[in-house]
Parts: sequence; structure tokens; C-alpha cells
Amino acid sequence: MAASRQGFIPVGTPDTRFVKRIPISAVAKEVAKGDAVIQIAGLGAAASGGTNPAKFGYGVVLAVYTTAGRPLTFQNTKYIASGGVGMADVCWDPNQTYYVQCVTSVGTSNIGANVAIDVSAANATTGISGMSVDLVASASTNELFKIIGLGPFDNQLTAPYGQTVLNGGANNGVTVAWNYHFLRAPVAGQ
Repeated sequence: MAASRQGFIPVGTPDTRFVKRIPISAVAKEVAKGDAVIQIAGLGAAASGGTNPAKFGYGVVLAVYTTAGRPLTFQNTKYIASGGVGMADVCWDPNQTYYVQCVTSVGTSNIGANVAIDVSAANATTGISGMSVDLVASASTNELFKIIGLGPFDNQLTAPYGQTVLNGGANNGVTVAWNYHFLRAPVAGQ
């Protein structure tokens, strides 16, 4: 079963002590709910795709607002457009885990591997992120996330009681944790 591309979805309820409203400057890429963000000079911006982002991760967007802090409910654009500014509630907890789509085939042997962010299929017209992750051979220590488990709905079980778990296919969901966060030093993947 393929996971839908909705960005980073918190596993469980985020700790409200680690949710903060910050100003967003969508420098080169729009910012939508579910996007991973970095901070540049105190402003949030969407994390870049590809390997070795060279910027510490800051958090994941839970909601976006106008510059006045009002919801985008009645706006035509439900995200902060590229080149625009606004506000966002961001979960900056380094221990928060997220469910996200992995565009490449991933299985239990990939648990612990660092993954790159994939931004190739933006879904921002709905106000929901199009970010996913990509398991690449050239993943560096500086990747923002690492796989800590397969998605709960994407395991392929072969025995009646689930004794054997096979590798899943492309676009399966995975559970990820921060690897390169401003409050956590990065580590090498497996």
C-alpha cells in the first residue's frame, strides 16, 4: 500500500512546550503544513531537497498563517507562496517522530539509514506539503532525518500471524526521527 505524499505527519500529539509560532520567509520554495523547515537569520524557510542540506533542521510546520497571524482559511492560497512571508506554528522538538512517504523501496534492512528530503512533487495547492524522503546511496551524515521504522500500514506480512516482514515497495510510509537538528548532533547512517 502506497503512503500518500503529505509531508511530515507527527506520530502522536506533539508536546506543546515545543510548538512555537515563528515568522516565515518563503525565500525560494513555498511553505505548507507538513514541511520541514530550517532557520536563516531568525526566519523559517523550507528545507531544501537533495543530499547534504548544510543547514541544521529546525522543525516541522503544523499550521500556516498570514503575517498578521490569521489562518489562511478564506484565502485562495492555503500556503505561504514562494517569495512571500507569513507565520507558522512549528514543532521544534528534537525527539518528535514523523510518518512520511519514502519514494524509493525501503525495508527493515534500512532502519537507521539517513534519508534525503525529496521535494520533486509539491502538493502545496491544497495547503499540504509535498515533501517526502528518499533513500539514496550518497546520503551523508548531515541529512536531516533517519529512518527508525517502517510505516504501520506498509509492512508486507507473509505468515498468518505476521512472523515474516519483507521489504516494501516504493512509496511506502516510514517513521523518521531527526538526525541533523539544531539541538542534536548528526550521526552517520548504517
